[in-house]
Amino acid sequence: MVQLSLAGGHSVWVMIVVAAAAMVLAGFFYAWTFRMLPPARWRILYALRCAAILIVVLLLFRPVISYYRELEEKPALVLLVDRSRSMSIADSPSGLSRFDQVRQLIQSWLPNLQESFDLRLVAFAERAQVLKSPGEIVNMSADGEATSLARALDGARQVGTRAPIEAAILFSDGIHNAAGHPEEAALRVNFPVHAIGVGASLRSEASYRDIQLATLDCPERLLLGNKAQIKVGVEAIGLAGRVVSVVLQEEGNQLAQQELVLDDLVGPQEVTFEFIPSVKGRRAFRVAIPAVPEEKIAQNNERTAITLVVEPGIRVLYIEGTLRAEYGAIVERFLSKDPDIQFLALVRTKANQFTRRTNIDGATLQVIPQTKEDYDRFDVFIIGDLHSSFFRTEDQELLLERIREGAGLVMLGGYNTLGPGGYADTPLGKALPVELGGTDVGQVTEPFLPELTPEGANHPIFANIADFFPRAGESPRVAGLPPLSGCTRVGAARPAASVLAVCPLENQMPVLAVQPLGKGRVAVFTGDTTRNWQQGPRVLDQQSPFIQFWGQLVRYLAGRSQEVKAEASVVASTDKAYYEPGETITISAIVRDAKGEGTDKAQVRAIIKGPGGRQEQLSLGNLPAGAGHYGVPYEPRTSGTYEIQVEASLDGQELKADPLAVEVGRPNLEYEKLDLDEKRLTEIAAATGGRYFHITSAAGLLEQLNRAARKKRVYSEQPLYSPFWMWSAFVGVLTIEWVLRRRFQLR
Repeated sequence: MVQLSLAGGHSVWVMIVVAAAAMVLAGFFYAWTFRMLPPARWRILYALRCAAILIVVLLLFRPVISYYRELEEKPALVLLVDRSRSMSIADSPSGLSRFDQVRQLIQSWLPNLQESFDLRLVAFAERAQVLKSPGEIVNMSADGEATSLARALDGARQVGTRAPIEAAILFSDGIHNAAGHPEEAALRVNFPVHAIGVGASLRSEASYRDIQLATLDCPERLLLGNKAQIKVGVEAIGLAGRVVSVVLQEEGNQLAQQELVLDDLVGPQEVTFEFIPSVKGRRAFRVAIPAVPEEKIAQNNERTAITLVVEPGIRVLYIEGTLRAEYGAIVERFLSKDPDIQFLALVRTKANQFTRRTNIDGATLQVIPQTKEDYDRFDVFIIGDLHSSFFRTEDQELLLERIREGAGLVMLGGYNTLGPGGYADTPLGKALPVELGGTDVGQVTEPFLPELTPEGANHPIFANIADFFPRAGESPRVAGLPPLSGCTRVGAARPAASVLAVCPLENQMPVLAVQPLGKGRVAVFTGDTTRNWQQGPRVLDQQSPFIQFWGQLVRYLAGRSQEVKAEASVVASTDKAYYEPGETITISAIVRDAKGEGTDKAQVRAIIKGPGGRQEQLSLGNLPAGAGHYGVPYEPRTSGTYEIQVEASLDGQELKADPLAVEVGRPNLEYEKLDLDEKRLTEIAAATGGRYFHITSAAGLLEQLNRAARKKRVYSEQPLYSPFWMWSAFVGVLTIEWVLRRRFQLR
């Protein structure tokens, strides 16, 4: 039924009366005004005026024609296809993979389904993706890193269709290992979901033979040069007594191999690999067992762990006997400014009381360490002007044990240390690289610059700063370095020692000497006024070797001989190299200024390029770990590789760190469980009012689908006016009338 109504709510008859009255009045005036014109001319003018009146009336009353019409629509059908890696398993008698079985079945169904349904296809793994056309399944592969049946069901609800969804068909092996709860998602679906299971319940088959790497326990961070362990759990079925090789590879190169006799007990057998990481950075460790002929599935015979090999942070314990200026310079201008160092400084302020300064979170030590656990927390020990009476013999033995295990020690000059401090006959004094002499050995009180020996000039401790110091018969190549105010006298170097610097005033007496002790290193530096090297040049805005000397000395003692450069730089890192879905990535950076000191004055940003090329930018804020430390958390949205470029702006200079790459996802997740989970698929179907079929009997589902087209009554409205076009016509009509009036010589 067609109806005519007015948008303004008036009666149609009112519009007709108004239009008719206006036309009658126009006719009366035209007949009176243009009675001298030929009838044909005034009728044309009258017709144009009536057209203008009709247009205005339509615009004023806005008439609308409304009517109902009946439409037939195909019901919508959604196909949910699992494209995760577990679907790549070929466990059917035909030899086809699970995904290929699904693809083959859907392609055979397509002509039938497209004739009766508005067909939509959703492919899913960790997330769901609506395909533009069902035919796209031909070019897809089963390569998803994880499976979320919950997101698949939610994706089916969000498919945009004109007709209501009649049903959904879920093709999957039922494995769920990602976000969400399928049972809860099924309750949110308001149409039936028919589940079609693909695969086999492998363990229920008497002839089933399999070797699976069930677990791979690899630390998220490994320390460079330190012993590391990777533990593997191997589970075998039907292969008891078989001997297999378990191989550990690092970045494709074989690292170790062990033979394992398989058992038939429930639970995995453990294999432990021990090794020492030798390369820094992101490393991939792969454990694999060659497949035996009886195995149907070889994909679960290997696992990969991605980890980060880092240099362990240098932890320094500095114990000072007096609150002297040298202590302030070392703490304030070196330890606090070197971003690579965490330190705890103890300075004696009363008889046996120490005040501490630290940047180590949770550090509670307030006295000289007295347990092995306390000593083991540190990599380098600096002993200042502290008398030997404050060190018990057992404390000294614990310290030396830690040195022999790989730590470092340097004893500094002063009035209460070395020989004057009574260390000559102590375990600690006997381990030093020089003879100490008695308590009356005394001090050198005349200023001097240490003279480098040939070995010292080429030693890592003096890398990039040797030119500040004289050598035998030569002046410093870089002039202006203030001399030390003096030093503590010591005796000759021990046979295993290397003398790096001497005092030219005291018959080439050692000033800096080092020697190995077990796996560690010990040093003696008899000077006590290196603050002169920092304060004088700083006031004159000149270069100083202070930061580099102490930085390289500590790194050498810790077994790290990398150079410390006096230049602006930024170094970036992440807390791990591999993250599971949903984990937060912590991006960190260390920024140094032109003097090589950590600075909190930089503007630091991270440019993150995620999977698919998506790019984001984050600002890194200052961290309480000390000057120069910056950081920001980042939550990755999807699995895949993330490339991170950290940049810093400092004093008008743009700095770039080496790019980083991290992985998000679980590389072995899809092969941890391979059995068809019919129970879960049956529960999903039952919760939605659908049915479960195995793919071998799925043909019966086609006959049960409701293919009836749905009729619906659609209300439609058609306005009889268009403001733009009608106003345009109104102007056109009046223009034509005006032109004709001029031509007819009328006003």
